[in-house]
Amino acid sequence: MEQPHLPSAHNNYFHFALSHLPNARGLIESQFPPEALRELKLETLEIVPGSFVASDLRDRHADLLLSIELAHPIKSTRHLKAGRRALIYFLLEHKSEAEPLTALQVLSYQVRIWEKLIRDGLPLCPIIPLVVYHGESRWTVARRMEDLIPSPEALSAYQVRFSLPLLDLSQLSDEQMPGGELLQSALGMLKYSRSGRLSQKLQQILELLASSGNQPVELWIHAISVYVMTVNKYISSEELAKTIQSVFPTQIEPGSLADRLLIQGREEGREEGREEGREEGREEGREEGILAGKIQLLQQILGDEVATDAELLARGVATLKTQLQLLQDRLRRRDS
Repeated sequence: MEQPHLPSAHNNYFHFALSHLPNARGLIESQFPPEALRELKLETLEIVPGSFVASDLRDRHADLLLSIELAHPIKSTRHLKAGRRALIYFLLEHKSEAEPLTALQVLSYQVRIWEKLIRDGLPLCPIIPLVVYHGESRWTVARRMEDLIPSPEALSAYQVRFSLPLLDLSQLSDEQMPGGELLQSALGMLKYSRSGRLSQKLQQILELLASSGNQPVELWIHAISVYVMTVNKYISSEELAKTIQSVFPTQIEPGSLADRLLIQGREEGREEGREEGREEGREEGREEGILAGKIQLLQQILGDEVATDAELLARGVATLKTQLQLLQDRLRRRDS
């Protein structure tokens, strides 16, 4: 089975989830007003291959470009050659932190797109950006270029005017998530990816995925499993495996990541019940157990020799965290 391409954690899950055109269309339909949507032939939505992020920034930033035909001819189309479509581009970007210069960053992407159109001998066209923000607190930084570059009123006419549309998931309840079940599942996964609340929310997210009827579901299970194991420090492989199995008992293929999670989960389960004495000892022991389980699973995925429980638990929390980070970095590089 072909595995989803997941170059690096948040960026990769965002690309995987929003490259599914029904998700992208649902996001656009939910975020823009009816008068704007009436100008678009949404059934012509396509992904534009390539990235407009500078190569040295791609580990931290992601862009996804989509083209849509306009529903009505533009008043002046003399710049369009015969048979050429009048397009509009949607530029989708995600942020897991509220970065102060996001408006400038997205504007720079737009300029690069226009420059490429010129190099390719194509007409310039409108570009509509949308940032999906899935940080754990409200977006508080500038969304307009005017706020980044304050100027006297007499000089304002000479400045760039640009406002950034933003979907702030931190301010939406689960019931307010836009789109159909599959998009709601994907946005919920982004929202809770790093949160300690993921343990409470994961079953609901997976049930939305199941009810969407999207096939093949194995690709989504794999993508979610890699994402959770890479970015969430609260959920153990056992808990992840049990939740997947409870929602998708017949969808796990032998040898898949979900199958390996189940095996790892059963092994972790056999180690449960060990008492460490004092309450702090029990808490530290639980954290060590979660870290050790994730390390062993990633060692299996990467083809390394799998360390024993005794070897790992003797290393201490700080060392285990460092080892886990190194393995996660290797997994990101391998899937890039």
